[in-house]
Amino acid sequence: MITLLLATLDEARPLLVELAAQELTDQPFKSFAFPPRESRPGGRVVISGMGRDQAAAATEYAIATLGATHLVNVGICGTLSSSFKPGDLCRVREVADGDSLFLGNTAPSLPLHLVGAWGNLVPARLASVSEPVFGGERRDRLAVHADVVDMEGYAIARICAQHSLPCYLLKGVSDLADAAGRAALHRNLASVSEALAKPIADGLAAIGPSSQGLLSKAANFVKVEHTIFSLPLIFAGAWIGAKGQWPGLRVLVLIALAGLGARALGMAMNRILDRRLDLLNPRTAGRELPSGRMSPAQGWGIAVGGLLVYLAACAALGPVCLKLSPIPALVLITYSVLKRLSSLCHFGIGVSLALGPLGAFVAVTGGTDASAAIILLALFTFCWISGFDIIYALQDLESDRRNRIHSLPARLGHNGAQWMAGVVHLVAIAAAVRLWQITGGGTAAGMALAVMIVAFAAAYCQKIPLPVRFFPISAIAGIAGALIPLLGGFP
Repeated sequence: MITLLLATLDEARPLLVELAAQELTDQPFKSFAFPPRESRPGGRVVISGMGRDQAAAATEYAIATLGATHLVNVGICGTLSSSFKPGDLCRVREVADGDSLFLGNTAPSLPLHLVGAWGNLVPARLASVSEPVFGGERRDRLAVHADVVDMEGYAIARICAQHSLPCYLLKGVSDLADAAGRAALHRNLASVSEALAKPIADGLAAIGPSSQGLLSKAANFVKVEHTIFSLPLIFAGAWIGAKGQWPGLRVLVLIALAGLGARALGMAMNRILDRRLDLLNPRTAGRELPSGRMSPAQGWGIAVGGLLVYLAACAALGPVCLKLSPIPALVLITYSVLKRLSSLCHFGIGVSLALGPLGAFVAVTGGTDASAAIILLALFTFCWISGFDIIYALQDLESDRRNRIHSLPARLGHNGAQWMAGVVHLVAIAAAVRLWQITGGGTAAGMALAVMIVAFAAAYCQKIPLPVRFFPISAIAGIAGALIPLLGGFP
């Protein structure tokens, strides 16, 4: 995600207007989110405050918390060279520690390379100092080594270099850094900041596109790895429908295609409908749509493609599947809207995934007379993923409250939400135990049951990071649950 870093709000105001940025609340630094527009990616604007220490802290925050992939420092500077005058814009090609230069110490500069972006701006050498320069001996000494001077650039570039992060320093000259510089700075600040805004915004398109291919981005967009790990539950539904017999390769392939198409549809619609909300959440702002790495049109293309694959597979599976196909499709298209309406939104994804094994059962049997085993499997699937979705949402508790998103963690708090997830998972375990009993029991299925229970327990281990508890631990629990009917009756 691109992060723009500016020292003061006065410098940032024209750029915020140009980017249509929206202020975020409850952030350690005054922060704004801006949406993608055409080829320009979305990202964040962070106001650091003046000085190297504030700039360094804001840079660390942008990298460690916001997940910045490119950092752009924008601001005013004083000129030390007759080559620049107030109102000129420049791109920094190298930056040095001005305090060390003034003291006569050897201070290697940090080179900055701008490829494509802002190539029309004049390159300059920058020196960064801890105190403003307004004439005198300091100005004369710095002018030997640098063209322009500021207070933040070196600290930002140094930290970016430590993290191997692309860094861009773009400056507008506000004064001559002479005895009259302070008055000139205040007089020119607004006009120079205004002059910077549009070129900065236009140049973002050149650094935003990822080198990642469209196929790779699409795979990450729909979380292919999560999709693959949901297939065993779908195959378990088909196995139950065939009464423990081989359903046939053709049927299984079509069921898998229907499942993959449906999952692509659901994930794409979730990302499309939530792209503005994702931009407001530091954890999700780097996703393909809010970051601009994929366009909304590409997202819609994946959604439509998933829907077509799903419908074609349902049609090939028979008239009953085709007739019932709109029900799962409607759930998949709309379930992400629930977070705007109810804190029970987590159960929407539970319904979506529970329809998978039910659909596979119908595909094999050609009818809707459900057995006890398939109902238990669907109940397990519903509770399994709903509980894990509650746990996953714990990491967004503060963001959900701040942005008025309905979720159980936002409503019940950390402990209350975990208790709710625990109750839901106990129901899943009970359904799995009963499923094991009625599908033949056996040692192999019993071992799968034991692995499933251990995986559920691990989901509540506070030492395990939340993302890991959701994946792969949730996948282990789901696959183990699917193996219970698949291995039922084996000794």
